[in-house]
Amino acid sequence: MTFFSTPLKQLGWPLILCLGAALAATLGIAIGGKLSTNSALAVGSNAPKAAAATATPATRPEATNLAAAYLSGRHAEINADAEKAVKFYDRVTGLDPENLNAVQSTYFLATQNGDFAAAVPAARRSYDANPRRGMASVILAVDQIKAGEYAKAFAYLPRSSAQTMNAFALPVMRAWAIAPQRTVENAIDELQGLKNFQETASLVDAVTGQLNEFYGRKPEALAAYDALAARAENKDFLFSMLSAAAEGYHRLGKDDQIKPLFDRFNKVHAASPTVDAYAAIVAKMPVRKVTPAEGMADAMFMSAELLLMNDPNEVRAQIATAYAQAALYLNPDLDIARRFIGSTLAARNHFDESNAILASLKKTSPGYLEVQMQIAENLLRMNKTDEALAALQSVLKDKPTWAEAHVATGDILRQQKKFNESVTAYDNALKYAGNRPENWAIYYSRGISLERNKNWDAAEKDFRKALELRPDDPNILNYLGYSYLDRGVKLGEARRLIENAYRQRPNDGYIIDSFGWALYMNGEYAQAVQSLEKAVESTPADATVNEHLGDVYWKVGRRNEARFQWERALGLEIDEELRVGLRKKLERGLAQK
Repeated sequence: MTFFSTPLKQLGWPLILCLGAALAATLGIAIGGKLSTNSALAVGSNAPKAAAATATPATRPEATNLAAAYLSGRHAEINADAEKAVKFYDRVTGLDPENLNAVQSTYFLATQNGDFAAAVPAARRSYDANPRRGMASVILAVDQIKAGEYAKAFAYLPRSSAQTMNAFALPVMRAWAIAPQRTVENAIDELQGLKNFQETASLVDAVTGQLNEFYGRKPEALAAYDALAARAENKDFLFSMLSAAAEGYHRLGKDDQIKPLFDRFNKVHAASPTVDAYAAIVAKMPVRKVTPAEGMADAMFMSAELLLMNDPNEVRAQIATAYAQAALYLNPDLDIARRFIGSTLAARNHFDESNAILASLKKTSPGYLEVQMQIAENLLRMNKTDEALAALQSVLKDKPTWAEAHVATGDILRQQKKFNESVTAYDNALKYAGNRPENWAIYYSRGISLERNKNWDAAEKDFRKALELRPDDPNILNYLGYSYLDRGVKLGEARRLIENAYRQRPNDGYIIDSFGWALYMNGEYAQAVQSLEKAVESTPADATVNEHLGDVYWKVGRRNEARFQWERALGLEIDEELRVGLRKKLERGLAQK
């Protein structure tokens, strides 16, 4: 996706291929015009004829190469292969220097990839052609701040358009560009526009605190950090805000305020080794003055987090990644930005790229253990299960009391059907997690492993405990209810549990199947047919759901359809026990299974 343009994936591959053919055929566009969105869409029925009249054999190869490079760049961009896309767009701009779409894509994607050597020249070309286009001015200002050229940085920023999402970070960038040149009032005045929005209040307080520190105004800085710290019990209080307040207190000699700050934060936020490790070292950090580059880096990173907090769509994810890379460019020691970029890449299914940047985190960093968890998750999603387990074992060697790592280990082992081992992992998780409501999922997961391992009595206790901690959860209700049906026990309670789950999720294929099976077990075959047909329609690739529909078809006399469903189930991914049962049904029918 190019910055603020229509994603090509929304247009569909047939149109992309047609566009490629049009570009290759209409050489006039490639030679005499810009390969822009507008010119591409302007290709009509008369374009090939006009192009043929102006083209010459000598120019055809160049035009074809241009079309191929442009489409290859777009394809790489759609698949978020930023490094490859930048190379193709460089080729486009080499053949067509005035192609501003390709120039813009080059700097935007290069920034997301952390390649400022490629991003800055492309941004300068775009800015010179149109200062209000995209985020070229932001990249150039960041580069000038990095070089200590504050006046030059500020000269870029006022010319940036306030009509884009760049306006979210522009006030804090302008404030830090002004700081070494003018008064504190001038710098803080740049933040006025952000004070009207509740979601940016913490950002404003953090930047105000650092700016006052920069000017040597300790009481005013402390007041800003106090205002920031007062929000620590809010759910949307981010780790970057916590670190801004804690480090501000430390620099101002107010270490006694740090522990109460973390206590308030930990009341409403999940336990985290990163927070624990950071709390242990923040008061021991060297005390030195915040530089404009570091201040802007912190502010840009907080802006990146805020962009994704409420509306994490693709465009925001790209801009947030660019902001975070800019923060890391300004302050290479900002590990929190490195972690953010890795997590954002993983969320966009770019696991190799995520692991590449996360692997650069030092073991001494407070976030090291959680980064290893992210790496393990990435490996698992790439189907590298053994490597994922090895990464988790390494984490547990360093922190054996971390319940979340034990849970992740148990989940992988359960997926591998190593139920005994997964139960042990969940045992360890519960040993360290405690009996808190949010730990219902550990009991639920252990219950599944116990049930699959044919230890029903222990499994039932875990399901009951999970339901106690999280009443009316549809997943627990459905699994427990269906387990009763499967064993032919507590059928009345089973139906009540499943009906409760069904009321909450009437379109969930597995819950619909359980509901239909409850009807079947109660002899309500006609109603069961309707539910189980709906279940198969919703979840066609599940063998058990197809088997259930075959069973109820048999009961209502639809024998051919029953056999069809059993054969269909037999062709799906199933375990050996189910396979044997289905073959018996196909040979003898339901009555003799």
